[in-house]
Amino acid sequence: MKYNIISVVAISLALLCSCDLLEKNPLGNLAVENYYTTEEEVNTAILGVYHVFMTENFGLYHYLHIGDNISDDSMLGNSRSDGLAWAGNAKALVQYNILFNNSYACNNTWNQDWQIITKSNYIIENAEKNNVPNKDLYIAEAKFLRSYVYFDMAAQLGGLPLVDHILSAEEYYNPRATMEETWEFVEKGLSEAAAGLPREWSAANKGRATRGSALAMLARAYVYHASYNKKTEIWQKAYDTMKEIIDGNYFALEPNYEDIFDFNNRNNKEICFSIQFWTTVSGWGDSNDGNMLSFYGRDAGVKLKDLDKSAGILDDLLGPGTYEWVYNTMKAEGKFVDGNGEPTAYPKKMTGWSLHCPTLDLYNAFEEGDPRRAATIIERGEVYDGFTHFNLSSPSGFQSKKEYCPMEYRTDESNEDNLGKNLIVLRYADILLYMAETCNELGKTDEALRYLEMVRGRARNCAASKNVLPVIKETNQSALRELIYKERRVELAMEYNRYYDLARTGRLYDTMKAYYEKYESDPSLPGYSGQDKGKLIQPYHIHMPISRQALEASVYDGVQTLEQNEGY
Repeated sequence: MKYNIISVVAISLALLCSCDLLEKNPLGNLAVENYYTTEEEVNTAILGVYHVFMTENFGLYHYLHIGDNISDDSMLGNSRSDGLAWAGNAKALVQYNILFNNSYACNNTWNQDWQIITKSNYIIENAEKNNVPNKDLYIAEAKFLRSYVYFDMAAQLGGLPLVDHILSAEEYYNPRATMEETWEFVEKGLSEAAAGLPREWSAANKGRATRGSALAMLARAYVYHASYNKKTEIWQKAYDTMKEIIDGNYFALEPNYEDIFDFNNRNNKEICFSIQFWTTVSGWGDSNDGNMLSFYGRDAGVKLKDLDKSAGILDDLLGPGTYEWVYNTMKAEGKFVDGNGEPTAYPKKMTGWSLHCPTLDLYNAFEEGDPRRAATIIERGEVYDGFTHFNLSSPSGFQSKKEYCPMEYRTDESNEDNLGKNLIVLRYADILLYMAETCNELGKTDEALRYLEMVRGRARNCAASKNVLPVIKETNQSALRELIYKERRVELAMEYNRYYDLARTGRLYDTMKAYYEKYESDPSLPGYSGQDKGKLIQPYHIHMPISRQALEASVYDGVQTLEQNEGY
């Protein structure tokens, strides 16, 4: 991608524009405003906005921890995970012990999202004011990026202050809009973005937002909006938008499900929008971090202390015979052995933090013979990418396959980060299932079944036997709704959607309460994690809290202008 190499100018611009919504210093900066005078400068500024999406915190908090790890699809690793030692906020989050100073749920996402909004507003205002060439294109792209972030924030937090311009000093203390007003703001921005974005970019700019990206995000926004307010006219807008996407052939299903996530098939025809990454060797913590979720989701591997037979670590962990199994398997494979053929600890590039482990509950949600399970989950003892995966750091024995970065694309210098696996934000199968859900809500049962079958049929065609995943013929609206929800779970598993799907459809509290009670009542079940005890799930957890930092900064003349979400 063109924005794979961010110039010093872009990074400098990012720093200049990274003010908080509620920061109290004057925003009018002559040096910044004078920057947006040429097309090259505006284009560089846009790439600087994309760059924020590529930082560690952006994906870690909104997607991995909130999107999956606080749901019934995924859990944190066990005590062998090096990442778990410092992830106190994550452990509190997955127990729904969510405080408004939890950096995973609040501060980091809030700050980064407002950086993106502010940067986008600078581009929109200055490109227009300076009448730069192709200004309408860049304004549309900035509106997409701003609206995408607003969507993420609305799904996570509810109603928000609506900021569509560079703030004056008097506007720092804007209150939150209603949830309804926030969804309308998101929809307006995405509609305007779709009108100005190209159907496709040049090869050098592959991965930037397109008209199809904007329409797909708009459809998702309408579905979320309708899920909350239940109004037929919003469902109809969702239907009309998705009909335009489908009839316009903007995207298509990949014939082979597993190919969607192939490292060499990034930006394939099913991808509506994804965050772009590339492999670097620049180390952890700089401005070129790759997809950290690939590292967080990888198993911690076999450590030196595991290979001390007298210590009995592996047998204590998984029962008698575990050490012999690991030792003999490694010795037979000859992948990680010394000069005498004796097993050695995995090299660092093989290891991760095991903080995104599929649950047994998710494993069992797949129908028998569904090939999507094997494409989603690496099982304990599975030979994949040329070696056996022991998954010793996963309480369930499972690791995620979709975010896995193959060995050939890792280097010793990029062992802990800088991985080039793209983060898929939205894909066509998601749109088709939204369409099935929308049609069902509108009473268009035959259409709902047709779109549902498009997704199931693709999975069936990838199966070893064509006698799996029977065609669904249910016509009862309530029953069909549940079947569509189930299909969404298995089709999109481990793609950071589960919590948000449960929250928007009103199923979060009942689903998670039943999940925790099930595993607490029988802790011998495989996949049970002791960290699941003492869950505090409440109905108000459909939203995360507004950060303490933001609340404190919103006080004006002794009055707090931002309201906290219910329950926090």
